[in-house]
Amino acid sequence: MRKGFTLIELLVVIAIIAILAAILFPVFARAREKARQSSCLSNTKQIMLAVLQYAQDYDEMYPYASSWGNPANRTYWTTALDPYIRNTQILRCPSTQSSPYGYGWNYRNFGYMSAAGGFSYNPGRSLADVQQPADTILIGDNPDTGSYGAASLFIYGPQQFDPSGAATNDPSISNVARRHNGGGNYAFCDGHSKWLSAPTATAEDRLWTIAED
Repeated sequence: MRKGFTLIELLVVIAIIAILAAILFPVFARAREKARQSSCLSNTKQIMLAVLQYAQDYDEMYPYASSWGNPANRTYWTTALDPYIRNTQILRCPSTQSSPYGYGWNYRNFGYMSAAGGFSYNPGRSLADVQQPADTILIGDNPDTGSYGAASLFIYGPQQFDPSGAATNDPSISNVARRHNGGGNYAFCDGHSKWLSAPTATAEDRLWTIAED
């Protein structure tokens, strides 16, 4: 006569399944996020290639970060890149699908503010202005939800802000992306893209400036 499982045996099996689930679910979640991170990295690379194509067509000038003025006539860097991107889906980070824009422009250094700190209508900077293009961020994952500037078309640096807009050097509250396994993807002026941890993006001022060290 075939015997069934005892209650103890069933509880042991259930406990084993629960332990395995607790171990594997975080691994699966990290793997899914890693896949989204790779897709996002590809997006930043494609956007940066569009920027460089634009620059070749406009006397080696980067586009405006924004043309400030009447809100009805205001344009942003995404508008300038429309003919080169075509597919606006690449402007969405796979980990922030609720927002139409997942990426921001290094607004303090590329055609947004004048040398005096006020708003400027000057054209975007020249490629030649960037002394170290391989070390200078132009495009990157915008800040996460809850951070100052979240879902914005701009990213900030070298000075970072906390969620209220106050200056901070604390990477745990700074307005840099950390949605991709504790960091974000960034495209550099020479055309390459890479992932940076939140502490690195917060602390290394060199990444955000056009001046030579």
